[in-house]
Amino acid sequence: MDLFLAGCQGTGLALAAGVLAGAAGRRGALGLVMLAAAIAAGAVLFALSLTAEDHPAWPGLVVGAIFAALAFAVARGVAAGARARQGDATLSEVLIAVSALVLAGLSLLLAPVGLVALAAIAWLAVARRRSAARKYEGLRSLR
Repeated sequence: MDLFLAGCQGTGLALAAGVLAGAAGRRGALGLVMLAAAIAAGAVLFALSLTAEDHPAWPGLVVGAIFAALAFAVARGVAAGARARQGDATLSEVLIAVSALVLAGLSLLLAPVGLVALAAIAWLAVARRRSAARKYEGLRSLR
């Protein structure tokens, strides 16, 4: 496996770690602990993916931490939104966690899946941000 495939695999594993930790949708102190765990796991998994192919580990520590934090934030937002709409969103949280495990498995089997997952999570982050900006758009015109 070359550097590209090792990076793709590391990307998928780091994203899966972030999504898995963010699936509970927790905020506050517990959310910070889960974020720290996601960042650490994402950094280590990406670095291990690189070192397994005899590449330096330090870029994996940095990039894995960033990707895991991004995935955590998006997954936490989705899970928290589902909880707010449904009251008890355990099914949504379980589905998000299962999707993270599927992503990790697919990243191990088909490394470029990590790039597809990165694009999907980035698109979801941008779409959620646009939606949040439009939510109160009419209220600004009342001033």
